[in-house]
Amino acid sequence: MASLDPQSRLYIDCYTHYAPPTLLNYLSKHCANGEAPFSGLFSKIPTLTSIDKRISYMDKISAKFQGRLVHVLVPLPWLQACPVVSNSVPLSIEACMVCNRAMATVVSLHPTYFVGVGLISTELTTSALMSTALSALSLGLSGFAVFVGPDMSHPMDDLNFWGEFYKLCEERDVGIWLHPNRPQSHSDYKVDNKGSNGSKYAIWNSYGWIYDTSVAMVHIAGGGVFERYPKIKIVGHHGGGMVKDFTDRFEVQRGNFGMKGRDWTSDLRLFYVDTASFGYQPSGVTRSREFFGEKRVCWGTDSPMDMEIPGLFHREGVRSVEDAVGEDEEARERIMGRNMEEFLGGEIVKRLRGGRGGKL
Repeated sequence: MASLDPQSRLYIDCYTHYAPPTLLNYLSKHCANGEAPFSGLFSKIPTLTSIDKRISYMDKISAKFQGRLVHVLVPLPWLQACPVVSNSVPLSIEACMVCNRAMATVVSLHPTYFVGVGLISTELTTSALMSTALSALSLGLSGFAVFVGPDMSHPMDDLNFWGEFYKLCEERDVGIWLHPNRPQSHSDYKVDNKGSNGSKYAIWNSYGWIYDTSVAMVHIAGGGVFERYPKIKIVGHHGGGMVKDFTDRFEVQRGNFGMKGRDWTSDLRLFYVDTASFGYQPSGVTRSREFFGEKRVCWGTDSPMDMEIPGLFHREGVRSVEDAVGEDEEARERIMGRNMEEFLGGEIVKRLRGGRGGKL
């Protein structure tokens, strides 16, 4: 285990994944084929399910930094990948509890390494949503993963469903981590439904997920979420999808189609975004800085989902930030850790530095 210096610089990877074995075991008992979603994929990634292997990897990285590496753990898999569970109030609540207890245990055992994000029930009722959210907070977790895509029962601007949840997040000062979840079963074209497994050429994931994150962000901004809950903190995965590149197109098209009204496009700048691009993308980091601002871009890698070339996301993610900011050390420090410190809050940062702090 790396030696702990309370004054050391924190390098916070704001978007990594962890699949608790207890959750995978629970889902395997309920999914139709007797296997948890993505079992074949997850089996190739030891650091996704083993915290001991994860810490060993993190210590090696910290040794290369002039500081310490922290991982924000966003849970996998999402419940919608197992419809038997996501479509049942009792099962979805139980699955979330299994996941969140495991996540809280990891954070409590390794409080200077990890920040835990909770799994919540989002497909059924507001009461199920709030039950799982309040339970996650009672365990000391630091926010929530919200999985977004075309199969969502409640779009993110449906305040009848999400309003109470947004209010809770604002009042408790905890974050929301958006994550796309479009399934491969959504065909690219209607004709593809005949005799195929759905989307071809990994389009559902490579492009579809970027689109789905963008759609969720636009619904949140357009639905007035930031107006009603001005202190809410939301992370848009994969650099905020398409938002930073196509806002001018939105402005033009809203006018073309008679949709002018409240100027909600400025609200799109209120999201936090990570730098996870699956490769070397300094231009993406630069565009994020220009659109969302210096204080809302946070280093995030999507580790350890680089199973084909382990460590790729981390190496290229760091290189992208460094080449984007050049000699601007202030910008580098902000993106690599300080912005996420401010997002998480002082009590969590105190814990990460070895103080007692709050939220595990």
